[in-house]
Amino acid sequence: MMPGVVMMENGVRAQLLTNHDRDHDLLVNGNASLDRKNGIPAGAGAANTMANGDGNGDGTKSAQPQRSNTDPSRMNDLPDEIQHITQGFIPLGLLLSRLAQKTHNQLADEIMVLSKMPAPAPAVNGNSAHVGVAIDDASSENLGKKARLLNFVQEKHAEWVKAAVITRWSRNAQSVSKLIDLMFLINMQRARYEELPREMARLKGSLTFARLPNPDLQTALHVLSGGTAPWMPELNYVNPPPLTLKEQLQWIENLNTLLSIRLNLEDYDNIPYHFRNYTIDSGRVTFKVPGEFEVDLTIADEDFDKQFWFIDFRFSFTPAPAELSDSLRMYMESKVNDALEKDGLAGCYKFLHEFVLTHKIGEYVRQALEMSRGRWVDTLKVERLNRAMGIQYWVGRFPPEGPKSWIILGVHSGKKANALDDPTLTSYLTLRWFRDNQEVKDVDISFDDANISTEDLLNSVIGRHIGYFLGTIHSRLMTQERFVKRELGLTLDERSDDPTRSSLNMQLGHDYYLNLGFSSTTGMFSLKPQTPIVIKGEHTLNVLAKDPIQDACVRVEGIRRHYVAEEIKRRGKTMAWFGCRWPVKLDNIKEMMSPSSIGQILWMKRLGWTDEWFLMINLSMTGNSWYLIKVDSTNKGRITNYTQIPLDLWAPKLDDQFFSRLNVFTSAMISNIIDMSTLQKRRVKHLTLDSSNLSIPPGMRVPTIFVRLSDLLRQQLHPSERRTASWAYDFVQIMFKAVRNPSAKPRIADEKERTTDGAGEGAALQKQSLHTYLEARIKVSDPSRFALLKGHVERDVAFSRRLGVFALRLEAVVGNTVLDTLAHRVQAIDKLADCIDAIRRSDRDIQCEEITLTRIVVTYTDRLKSAGSMAAQPHKPRYKAILILGVHDTQIFFERGNPQLRSLDLFRHLISSDLRCSQLPFFLSSTLPIQRALDAIKDAWENFALNNQGRVEVIAAHLDWFNIHYYLPGPNRNSQTLRRLSLQVRLKQRVRETEWHVFREEPGEVKDPDDEFKQALEKVWSAEGKGWESLGASATTKTDHRVGELIKAVDEAVRRLALQSPTVLKHHQPKSQVQAKGPAQAMYHKAMVNKARPQSGQVVVLDD
Repeated sequence: MMPGVVMMENGVRAQLLTNHDRDHDLLVNGNASLDRKNGIPAGAGAANTMANGDGNGDGTKSAQPQRSNTDPSRMNDLPDEIQHITQGFIPLGLLLSRLAQKTHNQLADEIMVLSKMPAPAPAVNGNSAHVGVAIDDASSENLGKKARLLNFVQEKHAEWVKAAVITRWSRNAQSVSKLIDLMFLINMQRARYEELPREMARLKGSLTFARLPNPDLQTALHVLSGGTAPWMPELNYVNPPPLTLKEQLQWIENLNTLLSIRLNLEDYDNIPYHFRNYTIDSGRVTFKVPGEFEVDLTIADEDFDKQFWFIDFRFSFTPAPAELSDSLRMYMESKVNDALEKDGLAGCYKFLHEFVLTHKIGEYVRQALEMSRGRWVDTLKVERLNRAMGIQYWVGRFPPEGPKSWIILGVHSGKKANALDDPTLTSYLTLRWFRDNQEVKDVDISFDDANISTEDLLNSVIGRHIGYFLGTIHSRLMTQERFVKRELGLTLDERSDDPTRSSLNMQLGHDYYLNLGFSSTTGMFSLKPQTPIVIKGEHTLNVLAKDPIQDACVRVEGIRRHYVAEEIKRRGKTMAWFGCRWPVKLDNIKEMMSPSSIGQILWMKRLGWTDEWFLMINLSMTGNSWYLIKVDSTNKGRITNYTQIPLDLWAPKLDDQFFSRLNVFTSAMISNIIDMSTLQKRRVKHLTLDSSNLSIPPGMRVPTIFVRLSDLLRQQLHPSERRTASWAYDFVQIMFKAVRNPSAKPRIADEKERTTDGAGEGAALQKQSLHTYLEARIKVSDPSRFALLKGHVERDVAFSRRLGVFALRLEAVVGNTVLDTLAHRVQAIDKLADCIDAIRRSDRDIQCEEITLTRIVVTYTDRLKSAGSMAAQPHKPRYKAILILGVHDTQIFFERGNPQLRSLDLFRHLISSDLRCSQLPFFLSSTLPIQRALDAIKDAWENFALNNQGRVEVIAAHLDWFNIHYYLPGPNRNSQTLRRLSLQVRLKQRVRETEWHVFREEPGEVKDPDDEFKQALEKVWSAEGKGWESLGASATTKTDHRVGELIKAVDEAVRRLALQSPTVLKHHQPKSQVQAKGPAQAMYHKAMVNKARPQSGQVVVLDD
């Protein structure tokens, strides 16, 4: 809508609108964007429509030709001399809306007023509501309400009539606007016509003083040519005779004498206290007031009642003018002489003193103004008061509604309330300091007014303000625990020579400090060094801080936390420490520590750790705390275990060595916690002791675990079984040693780690992850039992004869327990101990060739140890047995060609039984001759079996029980009827020793029938000088090679029966017939020699 011209009834323009009522699209009070060339709003053309039409009074388009005008801001066809007026224009719609709003509000107010007016009294007789005919209420209350309502309606009616008239006039707004422009031009021209005569009159009056008088050329000619003019007046003054130098000196001396007499005698009591310092010289007295002024006075009469007179004045402070200007001198001379005339020297001092104080204040103001235009621009606000000066400093430090700080330099009267007059007291310059809108009264700020320097004065005040800030921040920070315990450094550097350079140094890290200072000119915080986080903190303090002291304490703590966090992340990353997300919620952390001690929390993780282990660093106001936390990810991130890491240093040096030590300690703690929890779950009794461990970084402690050896040995046994180790004390010491990434070298693996792909049975490659290395020590009860061990049993197990200690080097992935590996190693050592102890105590010729934790290689013969120590015979080879000490069982292997291969299962059963290896050396050696003899028997009977002459069966029932069964053809070599001989070789215990017993035992009731076999065996039993003892129907021999000879002799006797024909065989054959079988025996020996046997170096491996 085109704005209309709205005028009030009395011709006064409508009240101006506020900013929020303005329509930027219309001209309101001349505030729209105008084109000042013609006063037309930019973009408004002649074709803009009015409120109720398009610009013409009748609502039709103008038929007059339009003047071509390229300027869009022109108002129709007005010439350039006519200015378009827009001042005071308001939209008609806005006027009507405001009038409607005003009417509505006033109507609501009238209704409220009418409701509060008293109501008319009801009818006396009955309720007036029951009257059927309406009766006009003529009460005064009702009439008053009606009158008030009528007046309000009339008033509003008048206003709306005016609005209707204005609305109708607005249809001709374009013509009215032109009329206003013309009227404004006419009024301007009329005012100019009226002003021109007055201006010409003023010009004529001012020319009077510019008129020069006519020059007196005649007088000038006589004076310039003759030196005088006869018509010029002569005053006839008589000049006094000039004084000689002596007279001048005498006059000055007399004047000095008079001054001295007057000041020391006449006016001694009248001299002000501050004029006591004076000198008399050159006919004048000079009163000196240090730091203020010097004044020279003299006298003009010998009468001491006459006044002193002013001669000269000098300022005695700097900066000040060296000489007075002429005008100032005249002013000073007049004022000082008046003061001397009225009040004497006291009045002179008072005037000059107050004058100097005022001048000093002026000098302070002058310097302050220069400062505000120089280096202190936009930071000072200088105000000259009545004989005082106010300087507000740090103007832009806080927002306008924030606190302000200023100083007021003024004059103090020097008088004290209810005190007697003291002549020594005088007015002086005083300084009042207002800090953050509060006057500071307990601080005495001294300043040197003899050497005026506004900058020094302001720096002194600002220095105290900075000192107050820094001191308060220092005091609040010193209440924190880390500074109370001197775990971090916090020093306040106060510069008495230059307070603005005071600063606060706070230790952030091991060798990193934060310098907190202030800019003396702007009052802004200045933090150094300028790192990104420090710059951000400085910006926050300077822009967003409301309480500088409290916010500074919080912000520097935030900077410290951020620095420590970033330094830990940056330096830790090079040592395989990485930041990670929060594995738990904040509520879980509040369960392990108080909420007030929770600050900035940093979660770290070491490369190689399992998923449930984390390192939490809490950076709080109370201190930095490091926690090793185990999280159960399956139970909604619940913390199952946490341990605080005892770091002695609050600000450790975050270098590679620190993170390496942290890795060692945390890995040791993880291993310790895992082992402890595993022992508790398995209900294994254990004990922890704090002992020195050189493998742990200094200042850190990891407890040593002591476990019962018997509990470890029963891990692989039935729960009801219990195994005790008599060879060692019943405790195992477990101590942490190291942590590192493992090498790719093969090692002897445990049962769980053995490969199953056929790549190897005893070696496995470790995974490239973080591994911990622990040392377990077992103290043996009798070191002599392990005399066969020499140093390292294998790569990870060593034995010290001097200490009698087994040292086991255990390895496990961080996060896994080492107890399983330890149990396997202990069981292997237990088996090893049994084996080597059995070998050591055995009286048989058996020797250890190789001893490791999983493998024992022994060689043995059939002789006793005493005989074995002699030089071995060439035809008596040593046989080899290999013991594999497995996790669950122990296996034994023999070389290929070992005669004891037939009893391999029996030997394995023996070492797997409760006897274990205790009887192994005895049976290896004592059964060897029997096995050799049995091999010889089998070889000798091969040809007999091929020729159907008989056969033999050898059965090893037990290691101490062998059965030999002979089957010979019957009469007439009938293969359907066989003759049978059953022999047993058993180990029998006699009175003091164990012997082999060879006897016949046939199945059935008759164990030893009277037949041809009995006759043949009786000859063997009763043979003399053969090394065995006859028991009638059997024979016994020692547990050595003689048992083999006995078995061979029995076999020869049986073979002789096989060569004889059963039909010819008679009882009680002559001895010569028996000896005639010599060729058969020779054939037996030949078969033994020619029998091809395997090489002794080959090993036969039999799987179970």
